[in-house]
Amino acid sequence: MNPSSVADAVRPNEATFSDRDRDVLASYWHPVALASEVADKPLSRRLLDVRLVVFRGAGGVAVARDLCAHRGASLSRGRMDGSTLVCAYHGFRYSGDGACTGVPAQDPAIPISQKLRLRTFPAVERHGLVWTCLRPPAAAAIPDWPDLAGPGRQTIELPPSLWKAAAPRQVENFNDVAHLSFVHAGTFGNPTAPRIHDYDVVERPDALEFRLSYPQVDRDTFLQAQDKITQMTYVYTLSLPFATKLGVHSPDGRVLDIHDIASPETARRTRVYMLLSRNYDQRDAPGPAIDYQLHVNQEDIPVVEDQYPEDLPLDLREEVHIAADRMSIAYRRRLVSLGLSGDWIA
Repeated sequence: MNPSSVADAVRPNEATFSDRDRDVLASYWHPVALASEVADKPLSRRLLDVRLVVFRGAGGVAVARDLCAHRGASLSRGRMDGSTLVCAYHGFRYSGDGACTGVPAQDPAIPISQKLRLRTFPAVERHGLVWTCLRPPAAAAIPDWPDLAGPGRQTIELPPSLWKAAAPRQVENFNDVAHLSFVHAGTFGNPTAPRIHDYDVVERPDALEFRLSYPQVDRDTFLQAQDKITQMTYVYTLSLPFATKLGVHSPDGRVLDIHDIASPETARRTRVYMLLSRNYDQRDAPGPAIDYQLHVNQEDIPVVEDQYPEDLPLDLREEVHIAADRMSIAYRRRLVSLGLSGDWIA
């Protein structure tokens, strides 16, 4: 698709991004589903205001505009017939490359118009996720996270969650360290040690990195008082614009990597994908780890959803900053360098 056609794919009255910011973000890979979700039914998804259908064709996973080329019906309301997507309205049949392969109401001897074709987008399965880029070629690669497929690792998928918040707000919160002792006082946060010592942000072409030592509270049960404190090392790597890997390193060699990927459905609604990878307790059922991380996320969600302004202020003069915010400052500057204005329109 050419740059203007991304805006053209947005339904009337559903635009929440400016065309400029949508075009910038459309040049990056974003996840739209867990690979395990794409099975025997088409999925309805939304990315950067564009309604999408995700399905599994003969050549693998496919992503297309959720719009039948015949009469504008939502294809996600249809069904799969093997590897063929069938529209629920008139039964038009589509293959994974977007070509129409059948028109039930028409004599099969009549050639199918070449205009009967879906508007498809690149689709890649990686890290257990389905990624797409609405405005190829992509400005950066999908993040490289070898720990998710590495030996001696257990990978755990969390159910995706919808945040009523802008994606940059969610990402900045995940990379914010000054809130840990307060928002997460019921889980791992240490309210007796709120001070954040100096740290340096390393800027790479497509990423920001920093590390921090933090006296984490270890609890076996949520909200239960616990005297055990472990000095952990947190290593953050933010792959621009919205994917972060947080490595939580224990002194005894245990490592938990938390991968947090914010996928902007609209300027105010974000689908968050999270994957865990650990080198310990590999024979344990993943349920407790999932429950714990979901509890941590629930501590964040109401705070982030209630932030104002809803959009992340990219002009640094709009908010007051402290030394602990140097990662946030660097992130906002990098979003501006990508060409984002933050001019959401809804």
